[in-house]
Amino acid sequence: MRLRQLEYFVQVCETGSITRAAQALNVAQPALGLQIRSLEQELGTPLLIRTPRGTATTPAGDIVLEEARLILNRMRELRRKLRDAAAVQRPIILGLTPSLTTLLTNRLLGVLAEAKPPLKLQLFEEFSHILIDRVEHGQLDMALAYGASADRFPDREPLLREVLFFVCCPGSPFDRPGPLPFRDLAKAEFVMPGEDDLVRRLVEETLSRNDLTLDTTYQAHSSQAMKDVIARGLACGVLPYGTIVRELAAGTLVARPIIDPPIVRELFAIWSPDRKLSRDERRLLDAIRDLLRALLIEVPTLSAWQQD
Repeated sequence: MRLRQLEYFVQVCETGSITRAAQALNVAQPALGLQIRSLEQELGTPLLIRTPRGTATTPAGDIVLEEARLILNRMRELRRKLRDAAAVQRPIILGLTPSLTTLLTNRLLGVLAEAKPPLKLQLFEEFSHILIDRVEHGQLDMALAYGASADRFPDREPLLREVLFFVCCPGSPFDRPGPLPFRDLAKAEFVMPGEDDLVRRLVEETLSRNDLTLDTTYQAHSSQAMKDVIARGLACGVLPYGTIVRELAAGTLVARPIIDPPIVRELFAIWSPDRKLSRDERRLLDAIRDLLRALLIEVPTLSAWQQD
């Protein structure tokens, strides 16, 4: 039995639906259903039943739900105590997405080098859905992540809204001046991250609302791999500015804003919901907020970003 199975089970019980739980957890519905079935097989009894209104717990499920909540609360408290005990011995562990790493790292380290009293920082780079998972499991002190829900992070702090770009190689049939209408996305072949990725979900959900589909020819699990595929002319992509800023300057990639509608995601600062930020973590968040404000002014290409 794994803690993740218990977390998934509790979320299904609290939302009353595997579909809503999958959306709240930012995981694929089949994967969530598989975890629940594995838990039932391990315990040797059904825990959930389907009803016209969603799902409900069996008598055994009621017992497991009560114990699961106790176990998860104890684990959160244990992580909090260990984190507090080690706070004076280690740096703040901050998670950043690949696009933010490119834009913020040098600036942030420069600011922290002059901070008094000094702040120690350890950076961890990953896609948003992985950062969210690691924050919830106590593996990161804080993260800047897109699409973090209020249900999972009630104390989240919004930082900015970011408009994403259509990206292709120079000389592509889509290499034209001006913005790209959203409907034209259906005409291109794409390289996209996995199904759990927020950008892919935003694109697919918006296409679905407009009765369109996405032709995902390639799937890549890193931003660099996606950029390599696009630069070779094998596919197009939808990426944030920070991910492609160096390639745009070098002329190896071309970016066009998407309109009617634009694809927008919101950036949040998140941390474990069972604790408050320390004084040093709050200082770090203040520094990040100031850097984002300055970045909007210093880099003209970021004019597509709109701060809350």
